[in-house]
Amino acid sequence: MTPDPLSIVDAYLAAQSARDFEAMRDLLADQGFSYRSPIAVFDRADDFIQYAAVSSSIIIDREIRKVFVDGNDICHFMTYRIQISEKLAVEAAQWSHVQEERIQRIEAVFDASAYRELFPGEEPAPGD
Repeated sequence: MTPDPLSIVDAYLAAQSARDFEAMRDLLADQGFSYRSPIAVFDRADDFIQYAAVSSSIIIDREIRKVFVDGNDICHFMTYRIQISEKLAVEAAQWSHVQEERIQRIEAVFDASAYRELFPGEEPAPGD
């Protein structure tokens, strides 16, 4: 039985929580992948996974508050609890598009001000 788009994205989020970067990578498209957020832009799944492996250390946990499904598009509204210099809760929306049983695109939207304080002087990602 072919997994539905929600099952694929939920498996990706479970792998993210488990910090299983190999399983995360297996769920991303090999060609045409893109990731966009206020702090990072990637057009290659391997580069994104390398970034995720480094940046995931600040994530304490995540609560999924609401999920919407529209065909191959999945939107999660989440609260990430992170540890930078202090513990913070960051509200985020993540829109994932699944194509041919792999995640083709992830777009994350959140207030990036706490992250920008870590890296003063860096240019914001396109669209900021």
